[in-house]
Amino acid sequence: MTRPCVRSLSAALLCASVVCSCGGSEAADNSSRPSRAELERYLAQVEPIRLGVNRLLEGADPILRSFHDHSISRTTAAKRMGELERRFAELTVDIAAGNPKTAALARLHAEYARTYDLEDAYLSALASGLAQCELNDLPSTQAEQRAAIVRWRTGLTVLAREVDLTLPPDLQQAGRGEIAPSVQGRS
Repeated sequence: MTRPCVRSLSAALLCASVVCSCGGSEAADNSSRPSRAELERYLAQVEPIRLGVNRLLEGADPILRSFHDHSISRTTAAKRMGELERRFAELTVDIAAGNPKTAALARLHAEYARTYDLEDAYLSALASGLAQCELNDLPSTQAEQRAAIVRWRTGLTVLAREVDLTLPPDLQQAGRGEIAPSVQGRS
């Protein structure tokens, strides 16, 4: 999601396992890391959802801009934003259904899936706020989303380097820019 999420944890915290003094610790560490094929499978599952979210969220600003410019009513804006939120909620379920098999990918995926929960809560509050003409108390989720997206992107980059995999170029944009649609219609 390019909109979502800046607090970066070190790659060591994202990917490190506890190192024991016993001889099997290295094998345990390697088994928690995805192979190249596992990382490719994960990206093949997540990328269509992530890109779909990006396209979907691009539709929020025109709704809000039209509302702000008084070219649509608050009822129409609320209805359109509600429809957008329902489509986003479906994508939230799709991303939550991801089930990476390795510990490192599972941790990163849980971090990423959390950003969908936060964005869905924001979009739901925005649709409700439009309907009630009360936009002053929207949840502030951008910083938390951005930080989580940056940790996810950084962790994926580390794992991809370990298996000599090139990530999609646009993935490096994830977590940059605005996260939540602006009530003024400008992200």
